Amino acid sequence: MATPTNASQDPWERAKARFLEDLEPHEKELFNNATLENIYYSTSNTNREDGEKSKIRGVVRKLGPLVSAIESYGGAGDAFAQISPQYLSPIWGSIRIVLVAASSYTKFYEKIVDTLGRIGDILPRFRDYERIYNGQKHKRLYQALSNTYLDIITLCHDFRKSIREQKNSKVRRILRPLAFDKQFDEAIDRFRQHRQNVVEEAETCHLIEAAEQREAQLVLFAEERRRKLLARLSKVNWKHRHRKLKESRHEGTGGWFTSCSEYEDWQATSGSSVLCCYGIPGCGKSVLVSSVIDSFDANGTLVFYYCDYADKRTLEPSNVFATMARQALEKVEILPETLASEIEQADHDGERLTNPSQSLILLQKSLELVPGPVFLVLDGLDEATESSQTLMCSKLKHLIEKYGFSVKLLITARDELGSLLMLDPGIPFSRVPISSNAISLDIENYVRASTRRRISDGSLVISDPDLEQLIVSELVNGAKGM
Repeated sequence: MATPTNASQDPWERAKARFLEDLEPHEKELFNNATLENIYYSTSNTNREDGEKSKIRGVVRKLGPLVSAIESYGGAGDAFAQISPQYLSPIWGSIRIVLVAASSYTKFYEKIVDTLGRIGDILPRFRDYERIYNGQKHKRLYQALSNTYLDIITLCHDFRKSIREQKNSKVRRILRPLAFDKQFDEAIDRFRQHRQNVVEEAETCHLIEAAEQREAQLVLFAEERRRKLLARLSKVNWKHRHRKLKESRHEGTGGWFTSCSEYEDWQATSGSSVLCCYGIPGCGKSVLVSSVIDSFDANGTLVFYYCDYADKRTLEPSNVFATMARQALEKVEILPETLASEIEQADHDGERLTNPSQSLILLQKSLELVPGPVFLVLDGLDEATESSQTLMCSKLKHLIEKYGFSVKLLITARDELGSLLMLDPGIPFSRVPISSNAISLDIENYVRASTRRRISDGSLVISDPDLEQLIVSELVNGAKGM
């Protein structure tokens, strides 16, 4: 039920218009001026006869449940936007009109009061449901509640119609006396049905809420299980290592590498391919890799790993593969149950996976779940022992050649690793040495930026541009590509 825009669209406006259409002018005034305080009276005069006041007190007592329910309904407007305070006015008006109209017919008046009082006991209390169920979420329930209160206007219209028919027809007054019970019994039955409708909708709401709660619990369980599965795969913090390298990197570093033809071909090749970037210790291979990772913009999935001699955990083959698997799975929202079971059953010493073959299988199955092609970036492979290097190269060769998806591998090391990989001749393999000439521009940019920063903060006092250039040149030459 939307906020009224015109009488043809809003049921409350239609009910109000129907009730008003055959009212006398003085009745319309009573209707339009009706409030909770004057619904029992035909005038607003406070100086009423004591007899009238005594009679009204009994009516007020009988209609107390009805009035309380209506007030509760009107007070729910803040919580449920479909209820407007203006909807109460036609309810008060219709009750006032029917009470005034019936006041000349004692038995009918008493029956109306009794019936409205019984309806007040039957009416579902809006606030009871408002506390439990959200109105915006469970609109069918609140519609059923609104229909119940809307029918009060319709009921009063029917009562007034009966009074009018009796008043205008002597035959009706003789053959169909006002005090008959059928109309009132039917009214009670109508509102019992309304209450049943509300109860059924509330039961549906309860089922929905219960199902959502179960689903939420399952989601929480799944999220917790997922977190534990990923932690079981690896506890290596590859993000921290990347962040530290990024902080130490000067803007623009590595541009020469990402623009070289070997790198571009490695990215563009339709199938699997391998690119090996090698250079002397300290030449900036890890910083170069961090630049490649941050500038990566190809379609597919990027997974990277840093071998760090200072952290022996990062040099173990099972940890290398398992960490890559975890990184890939962090991009997957729902883990397949078969893979989850394999992770739970894989050999584990309480800190890490211990079987490199199992770790490789988990990596392969994890990569199958992410968009391809897959770009694997492995930095510092030569930091590991020779046996670990040989084992990892053998497993990576198997991954590249045997599985049915494209894997593009970028490795950095001190030496060219083609002999360890021993790739099938059909797999494109390229080499890019990191020579002093190749990285001289990176070193110069870094040194120049550092020098100017020290001049700006006052830690280095130089006013001669030629002297500044001399310092930069000497430092770059002295770096010897490191």
